Amino acid sequence: MAAPDRKQSPPLDRHLERQIFTTVDNVQYFVHPQRLGRVGNASKLRDIIPVTGLTLEQYHDESCISTLERFVVADDVYTTGFGHRIVTIDHQDPTVDAKADADNKFPLHVVHGLILEDSEHPVRPGPYFLYNEGLHQAWRLYPDSLRAFNFGVFPKSLHQAENSPVTALSQDGLHKAIAVPSRLYYSDPSPEKPLAGMRFVVDDFFPVEGVKTTLSSESWTSFYPPSSKTCHLIRHLIGLGAIMVGKTKVSQFGILHSAWVDVSSPKNPRADGYQEALGSSPGAGSALAGYKWIDCAVGIDTLGGFMETAEWYGLFALRLSTSGVLLAETDMPSMRLSAIAFMSRSLKSVQQAAEASISRIETALTHKNSSTPPTNIVYLGHRFSKPNLELSLHLANLVDIPTEEFDMETSWATRSPPKAPSQDPLHTYMEDCAWKAYCHDFGQRYYESMDGYVYKNPSAETRDLLRLYWDDAVESVWREVDNLSNEDRENCYARIRDFAEWFDKSMESLHEPIVLLPTVAGQRPRSRVYAPSSYAPTAHRMTNWDDTLAAILERPQVILPVGRISFSSAISRATEALPLCISMMSRRNTDLELLDFVTNIMEGNKLQVEVEVGKDALPHAKETWQFFKASDSDGDEEVSSEKGGDKSPPPGELDGSESEGSPEDDEQLGIQMSLEEDH
Repeated sequence: MAAPDRKQSPPLDRHLERQIFTTVDNVQYFVHPQRLGRVGNASKLRDIIPVTGLTLEQYHDESCISTLERFVVADDVYTTGFGHRIVTIDHQDPTVDAKADADNKFPLHVVHGLILEDSEHPVRPGPYFLYNEGLHQAWRLYPDSLRAFNFGVFPKSLHQAENSPVTALSQDGLHKAIAVPSRLYYSDPSPEKPLAGMRFVVDDFFPVEGVKTTLSSESWTSFYPPSSKTCHLIRHLIGLGAIMVGKTKVSQFGILHSAWVDVSSPKNPRADGYQEALGSSPGAGSALAGYKWIDCAVGIDTLGGFMETAEWYGLFALRLSTSGVLLAETDMPSMRLSAIAFMSRSLKSVQQAAEASISRIETALTHKNSSTPPTNIVYLGHRFSKPNLELSLHLANLVDIPTEEFDMETSWATRSPPKAPSQDPLHTYMEDCAWKAYCHDFGQRYYESMDGYVYKNPSAETRDLLRLYWDDAVESVWREVDNLSNEDRENCYARIRDFAEWFDKSMESLHEPIVLLPTVAGQRPRSRVYAPSSYAPTAHRMTNWDDTLAAILERPQVILPVGRISFSSAISRATEALPLCISMMSRRNTDLELLDFVTNIMEGNKLQVEVEVGKDALPHAKETWQFFKASDSDGDEEVSSEKGGDKSPPPGELDGSESEGSPEDDEQLGIQMSLEEDH
C-alpha cells in the first residue's frame, strides 16, 4: 500500500474534524469549524491565515483604514493582525483579484471574493480565518484564571443546537480557555433579535446538548452521559441572538456553602481576592465580576442561592416570578421553590434578558403591565444588619412615597390564618418548612435518578455509586431526607401556602407595596484563607427562613449593588471594599414593573447602573456615611421609619475598619453609596 501523501490538504468539509487553535498578535484563537464560504484563489495558502471581511463598499471607501482601526477599538476579538488581508464578503467572483483597485491604500497582500455556503445567513464584516479555501469565524480564547467555568462551549454549527466543549488551555497551560466570537458578527438588537451579540454563561443546572451536566459532583459526572437536548429557556435565548460561551460552576447540587472537594472553588475577584465563593452560583459571579468579555449569566434561584451570589459579588440580579414554563427541562429538584434568574454587571442587561424571556418565552403567565407606580415601601426591619438597613432606607428616601416597617411576627400574632395554630408564633410555624420541603424534593429527584441508573448498569463501577463521596452540605440534605415522608412534605407545603395567602392579604391591605428585603452580604468579610465556612444548612434555614421569602412567595426580587463597605484585610494589609447591596420584592408577575421602578430610582438619582470588574465593584463613591457595628450602638438612637425622618447617618469620611483577623474588634465600618460621576 502506498504511503499517504502528507502534503495533501485535508478534505473540504463543512466542519473541521478536530479543534484547531492558532495565534494572531500573540493572542490565542479558536478556528470555528463551520465553513461560511469558499475563497477560490486562496487555495495556494496552506496555513491558517487571518483576514478581515469587508463589503466592497467598505473596501473601496476612502475611510477603509479608519474602519479597520475602529474594529480594533470596538471589538475585543479583532487585532491589527487581521487587517493585512481582505476578503470581500459580497464579492462573488473569486477569480478576480481586487488588489488592483486598492491604489495601495495600505499594505495588503491579496483581496479575495467569497462564495457563500449558506445564502440565508450572510457574512458580516469582521475578523476571520482562511483555511483550505474556506472562511471560518475567529473566536478569541480567554484564560479562565478565576476557575469560574466547568468548560467553555461552542456550537458545532452556528445555526444549530449541538455543542462541544472547548478543549484548549491558556497559552501558559495553567487554565482552561474559553472561546468567544467577535462582537462584529452580530447586528444591533432588533425586535426579532433583542439579545443580538449578548455573551452569556449558564449555570450547570441547565442541560446543554452535547456536553455534560456535572453539578460539581464527580459521582454525578461519572455516571451520566452528555445531555441529548438543550433546555427550553437556553434554546430561546440563543434564538433571540444571545451567544452561550460556557457552563459555570455551581455549589454541589446547588446546596449553599459547598466544601469544594470534587471541583476547585471559583476565585472571588472582589476586595483582596481571597473572599469566599458564596451562594449557589459562584462560577457565574466570578465570571461576571472578573471578566469584561462576559455580559450576562442565567441561573436558577432556589431558596435564595443565586441571589446570595449576586450580593456577595456586587452584581445586579433579578429573580423572576416562579414559572414552570421557564423551568422546563432543567435539572432542578424543586420546581416549586425555584425560579429563573439573571445576573449582570449592568442593570440594562438584566432588563433586556428579562424582557426577552417574559415576552418571548413565557406564555403561561399574564404579566401585568400597569403603569401605576407603587404607592409605598415597607421593610422587614428585624432582619436587617444596621449598614444594610441604613443604606436601604436612604435609597427608599430618594423616592417620594411613604416608607414604613412591617413587623411580620406582630402582625401574624394578631391576624394569623385560621389554619395556623393560634399559639404558634410565625417563626415556629415557618422555621423549617421550606427547607424540609426542598430536602424531600431533592431526595425524590436524585435518589430515584441515581438508583435507576445503578439498576440499569450493574457493573462493579456503578455499584460503588452510592458509596462515593458527597459534599458535607449535600450529606446534610441526605440525612434530612431520611427523616421525611410524603406526608411531611405535604404538611410543609401546606404551611407555605397558608403563609403566602396571609402575606398576600397583608400586602393588599398596604396597597401592594414594594418590599425591602434584608441581604446576607456586607456584614463582615469572609476570607477563604482564615475563616472558611462551616456549613449548617438546616440550622441556617430554620433560623433565617425569611431569607427565602421571594422563593416561598413565588415573587420577583432584585439585587442592586449601591454601596460598599470597607474593612482592613489580613491578606493585603490594606483597606479593601466589599460590595453592599439592597434587595426589593414586588407582587407576583410584576417582574418588569419592578425593574422599571428600580431603574427609575437609580437613573433618576444618578446612582451607578453598571459595576466594574475586579476588586472594587463601585470605585467612584461620592457620598459617605459612618456606621458602628451593632455591638457598639446599643445606646444609639433608632433610625426613624417615618417618611421625612432622618434616615441617613451624618456624612463623613471613609474610615476603614473591620479586621478579618479579629472580627470582634470594636472598630468602625466605612460605608459608601456610589453615584455616577458628573459629566
